[in-house]
Amino acid sequence: MRITLVAAFALPLLLAQSPNGPTIPRVKDVNPELLNLVIYDQWDRGNDLYGDHRPSPDEKVDVAKRDEDRRIAVRKLLADGKLQTAKDYRFAALILQHSPDSAGYMLAHVLAVTAVGKGDGSSNWLAAATLDRYLQLLNQPQVFGTQFHKPDGVWTMDPYDRTALSDAIRATWCVIPLAEQESIEKDAREGKPIRGTGINRCK
Repeated sequence: MRITLVAAFALPLLLAQSPNGPTIPRVKDVNPELLNLVIYDQWDRGNDLYGDHRPSPDEKVDVAKRDEDRRIAVRKLLADGKLQTAKDYRFAALILQHSPDSAGYMLAHVLAVTAVGKGDGSSNWLAAATLDRYLQLLNQPQVFGTQFHKPDGVWTMDPYDRTALSDAIRATWCVIPLAEQESIEKDAREGKPIRGTGINRCK
């Protein structure tokens, strides 16, 4: 089991409530097809990206199949040149970070970095997290400290090269310092909920 903790996205929007599904926003500067894809990417994981609705616990979905369909759709949008804005690239990265292979993680990382390059500083943490996921999938140590998993029933961040980056660099990428990460790991082993590794309101 692996957890990637996703920072909340604060965007100006007008909300349209759906009684049996996620909150559907109207967001400027986002491809509407991509927006729908990312909303349901999060909804399938129990999160209402723009509201406080919750999926029915009785709803059974094949998340892996839906993820595959969403990845195919995102890649087509990219190939057709329909993703242009920083928000587009951020949301595409968020979907592609749920890939089953290293190529998908690397593409997610490139998309997140592209979002940062286009002025979306809130994608810094996502860029760090996708790099860590890429490295760990290749059985290499993560370097930022965004990933937690339970390979043997015990929560850990390992493999993790804790000396590869300084806390100052982590902060630039909106990742909390090593000491805070280790506190989260310790608490998780004691049965407490895993907290996020992103710095709040960091851009």
